[in-house]
Amino acid sequence: MGLKKLFIILILSFVLLPVTPVMAQEDTVSDIAKQLICQCGCGRVLAETTPGGRIRDEMIAIIEQKLAQGESQEEILDYFVARYGEQVLALPPKKGFNLVVWALAPVAILGGGVVIYLAVKAWVRRGRQPPISARSEEEDEEYRKRLEKELEEFSEGGFR
Repeated sequence: MGLKKLFIILILSFVLLPVTPVMAQEDTVSDIAKQLICQCGCGRVLAETTPGGRIRDEMIAIIEQKLAQGESQEEILDYFVARYGEQVLALPPKKGFNLVVWALAPVAILGGGVVIYLAVKAWVRRGRQPPISARSEEEDEEYRKRLEKELEEFSEGGFR
């Protein structure tokens, strides 16, 4: 019985091994560059810019230098925020007024969905109702008589 349990544990450990969490890897230049906006004016994420730009290359060199000095990702991001301001971050921090923006986006999307739903519902309901005639039968008859009179005058007299 003991050998059977050991075998089951061994099999389960091989099956579940890929599911176990991986230890956090060290920060890389590309991980940090994905969180920064290039300050050359192109407005692109630093990791997606093409090499060769002076400002881009400076920013990458600073990241490499700070990683070599043992600084953490947060420290490096704080350095760039202190140097360029919050606009250097690809994603604004979730604090202060920025938190309102983070919360407002899903609320706006849901609100837009509700408006669209209500509009479609009203259109469908309106389509099921018979059209309301603005004129009465008397007005229709009066219009027909006037039309016939004018057509008769037109065919007799022609163009004026």
